[in-house]
Amino acid sequence: MTILIISTCSVKLSEREFVTPISKIVGAANQKILHYTECTEQNISEFEKILICGTSLQDNSYQKDIDKFKIILTNFEKPILGICSGMQIVCTIFGDQIIKNLEIGMVDIETLEKNSLCKGKFQAYSIHNNSVGNLVYFTILAQSETSIQVIKHKTKDIFGVSFHPEVRNESIIENFLSI
Repeated sequence: MTILIISTCSVKLSEREFVTPISKIVGAANQKILHYTECTEQNISEFEKILICGTSLQDNSYQKDIDKFKIILTNFEKPILGICSGMQIVCTIFGDQIIKNLEIGMVDIETLEKNSLCKGKFQAYSIHNNSVGNLVYFTILAQSETSIQVIKHKTKDIFGVSFHPEVRNESIIENFLSI
């Protein structure tokens, strides 16, 4: 199984914080890391799954390229997991709303629906300026007191987490890889 890890970082140094830990969890033998600007419909089609990594609080450059994400991801029929900004990207390409929501630090999360990624109550590390709201195309699987934390597309195996599982909840990524 080959996994594509997509970086949304505009600064290489940020990849050490947001991409490298995910790469270590996935395992070097079965992955490829590409910056989103290097992705095409053709070169992503060879992968079994896609992980879209988050980026730093100040880095919103990926937002100007949402149409590129729409082109490359809309027809990908295999599992996708968007982490932080990756969750915002998957929601945006399907037409759901991004909202302002500053959340930094540990948050208590409660699972609302049985799902493949998480269960019960747990703590996670969040660092984001935005979240998602008024979802039409996604089901809320878990939330904190202040925001939606885990989602799944209603008809596709596309998931999103608002927090950073590479910091504290590696099992989320491992569970996604098992789908």
